[in-house]
Amino acid sequence: MDNSRKAFIFYGITLALALAVTFTVPRIGEASLPLTMMTPTVATLIMLTVIAPEGGPRKALSLLGLDRAGLKAWPLAIAGPAAIHLAGLVILSLAGLAVFTAPQMTGSVGFAIFKILSGLLIGTLFALGEEIGWRGYLLPRLLGRGVVPAMLLVGFLHGVWHLPLMLTTDLYHNSGNPLLVVPLFLVTLTLAGVFFGFLRLWTGSVWAVAIAHAAANMAWEIMTEMTQTKSAVVLEYVGGESGVIMIGGLLVFCFFIVRHMNSGKFKAVVESP
Repeated sequence: MDNSRKAFIFYGITLALALAVTFTVPRIGEASLPLTMMTPTVATLIMLTVIAPEGGPRKALSLLGLDRAGLKAWPLAIAGPAAIHLAGLVILSLAGLAVFTAPQMTGSVGFAIFKILSGLLIGTLFALGEEIGWRGYLLPRLLGRGVVPAMLLVGFLHGVWHLPLMLTTDLYHNSGNPLLVVPLFLVTLTLAGVFFGFLRLWTGSVWAVAIAHAAANMAWEIMTEMTQTKSAVVLEYVGGESGVIMIGGLLVFCFFIVRHMNSGKFKAVVESP
């Protein structure tokens, strides 16, 4: 079975599982969010054990990038999303669209640091449920279409996979007009696909990608807690997870990433299987 067919079947299974989870929302509520996050990993297991096996467990760990930590990318994985969200907070404040509110400290500084690190760890494990599928399994099988097109395509497909929950429930991105929210969200995830894809290709590790994914989610949550606005749509459209500031920051990241990858100094660790 060629890689394009594997990619098509994988995505079909993942999207079908995500759609199936939406039917459970009336019963399980917010638990549907982490359940949805696991669907790419479930689809990956189905592909590697039933539909298109590619070796035993050890080979699978290597193919998915689970056998290496990718430590050299961790600083960028954490600092990159944090920097964009911090820039968003500053811009919103300077524009008079939001007011910065200092976080309430409870307990010692050490406890606060422990809370952040434990939150990042838990977030990384949940993000891994997605990234094992997107950047672990799918991206390498689309690299034959070209590296940058593959990264963009995986990012876009990742965004589309969110739409069942976004459009049929109020659990995710429920502020604003869907006619604006959905395009902004899809553009954001498509561009983020370049950043996440670069981390995967640079290190060969899916852990680095999961850390970046978790750091982005955490930075968004912290920024939301530290920002007071007159309208929730200010964050949704402008400074939020998929607002225009995030898109602008990702465009800058993408420019430098693609420039570096085309410079001749970059050598991908991951190649098309």
